[in-house]
Amino acid sequence: MAIQADMLSIVYGLAGIFLNPLLYLFLIFIYLHYRRQMNLERQLFAVRIQSPLLQTIRSAGMGVTAGVLISVLAGALGVVVQVQDLWLLWGLALVMALIRLRFLCFAYAAGLLAILHSIAQLTPAVSDVALIGPVWQLFALAKPLPLLGLVAVMHLFEAMLVRWNAGRDASPLFIEGKRGRIVGAYLLHSFWLTPVVLFVQQDNGALSGALYPGWPLFWPDASTFGLMLLPTVTGFSDMTQTMTPRQKSRDIAKQLAVYAVVLLGLAALAAWVPALLLLPALFALLGHEALFFMSQRQERRHTPYFIQSSKGVKVMGVIPGTRAEEIGIVPGEIIVKVNGISVRNREELYPALQANPAFCKMEVLTHGGELKFVQCAVYAGNHHQLGIIVVPDAGTSVYVDLKRASVVELIKQRLEKLHIGA
Repeated sequence: MAIQADMLSIVYGLAGIFLNPLLYLFLIFIYLHYRRQMNLERQLFAVRIQSPLLQTIRSAGMGVTAGVLISVLAGALGVVVQVQDLWLLWGLALVMALIRLRFLCFAYAAGLLAILHSIAQLTPAVSDVALIGPVWQLFALAKPLPLLGLVAVMHLFEAMLVRWNAGRDASPLFIEGKRGRIVGAYLLHSFWLTPVVLFVQQDNGALSGALYPGWPLFWPDASTFGLMLLPTVTGFSDMTQTMTPRQKSRDIAKQLAVYAVVLLGLAALAAWVPALLLLPALFALLGHEALFFMSQRQERRHTPYFIQSSKGVKVMGVIPGTRAEEIGIVPGEIIVKVNGISVRNREELYPALQANPAFCKMEVLTHGGELKFVQCAVYAGNHHQLGIIVVPDAGTSVYVDLKRASVVELIKQRLEKLHIGA
């Protein structure tokens, strides 16, 4: 009977996940983010490229799947946390976000918590100081190692999400490149709702004992456990002007996976040798910063990709649901001929599309340099509606000023409508 009661309490606890208001607040936040992104696309290109509702549904589906996998792997590895440590984690993350928005990440917060924990243990006298004493005591009593293990697991599945997403949520932008030239770029800014169920240390928990010898790995002294929902939103933000969104996503996913595996290994090492706690803590901070600077360095060293080509009309983006998408044109490809007419720029593209009132045949140069032939029907009155956005040219004058805009401000910035496409 006791076992049945414990199982029922667990089932009720899991069912209560869907009653947590934070989940729905996060969903609203994600939808509003994608809606602002859509408004920016309309201001730039006078067309909606992404669907906020579809993006939100995809975000929830992919995120919940990742959340389940994170919960299973974290539980199997023995990630058992203290509830008060989660509050410290959230608090540190919010404080660091005030310094810079990209610091709103558990990697920075967990690394900082581990460092503060080490300092607090070396300076116990501070716990007696008024005002800061109680908080300092919480740092001293914290168990940061399970949180570092959790961060590693979460980043491992973040890499999976980035890979799965493959740049689907990316939005095209025009920005000022080197020497004042306007070039095309893509803003990769995705969020996923990832509710995670964690084991938490409780004196009267519903569960007790070890799942296997040596469990829980990151907190061997924990004995009785309960389950707790940690509502989280997993997200990443980057920008590329040197490769396609799919290629950039693939590179980011690889780097995140390597970071996660190394961090998990260092956290496991610190579980066996507690004196090495600062090793995974510093790697959580510095390794995450290294990912950012590696991406920036890569963008600076390579030539912009979405610029005019002497071979034809380079495609910047493809509008979903249009004939361009149906016939398989993808960003980065070059339209060489339309209806047998060679085209070199946007001005030559429109007359070529009108050359055949019923049918459109195109020769397109792929990323690999191979020539492919595509064709589609043309409907009366819509001969100019192919559904592509072309790269900026010498006549492009409206762009996003990255020197004055952060990633968040990009969405808020008001721009003139720019009709560039076909």
